[in-house]
Amino acid sequence: MTTEALVSGDAFSGVRVTSPAFVADGILRMDDRLLKAVATVSCTAEPGSYEVRFGSPIGNENASKINRLWGSLRVAPADAAERAECARQVGARPPESMEERYPEGSEWPSSPWDVRTVQAGGELRAKDGLEMGTDGMVELTSPGFTQSAVMHGDKLVSATVRIRCNAQPGLYVVHWNEKGNPAKEWARYRVTAAAQGCQDPAMAPQASAVRQAAPWLLAGATALAAAGAVSYTLFRRKVSH
Repeated sequence: MTTEALVSGDAFSGVRVTSPAFVADGILRMDDRLLKAVATVSCTAEPGSYEVRFGSPIGNENASKINRLWGSLRVAPADAAERAECARQVGARPPESMEERYPEGSEWPSSPWDVRTVQAGGELRAKDGLEMGTDGMVELTSPGFTQSAVMHGDKLVSATVRIRCNAQPGLYVVHWNEKGNPAKEWARYRVTAAAQGCQDPAMAPQASAVRQAAPWLLAGATALAAAGAVSYTLFRRKVSH
């Protein structure tokens, strides 16, 4: 079955839609300005009325603690032939897409499955509305990026990422790499073919790389300064003699 809900109360992206009649829970996902959940009524469900409830998002049961009656459904009687045909149809269905579509102008990513489309060679502005990252502590990486991007900001960290001109069309995952924590899948985007003549810009070194190199540069500069001081001292001695 397919259900729709407005964005209000306990209805938000990731919330489960549960019922004893379902094969598995449905998941509310954003589709522009609506939330939709798709669930399949079991082919072996007995005839009768069943509750449909909102449940906490998967992996977030303790934090949200959602368990609210939302509606009901009635399963009609079915004979053996109808149940067999039901099983055949259910088995032939393609997997449900997990991708979400948020209203135009929404920040990206609004959820880990907020898939935005970008042309190879183009840019995306990534903002942290999910993890509460700290300035300079998070690096975003993805096979489609020209280079990794460090997120900066005071209250809300962000970064601009550029897609490689030779990135192949398809779906890509962005990993959130925060110092001291394991990497996690944070966002997704879809790449379309690059425009003719697309060229990647010259890569500038990341700030973190510059900071890592700084002690070596400082040491080298100190060594050169010391060598210059010794040479100058020797020259003064020769002149005075």
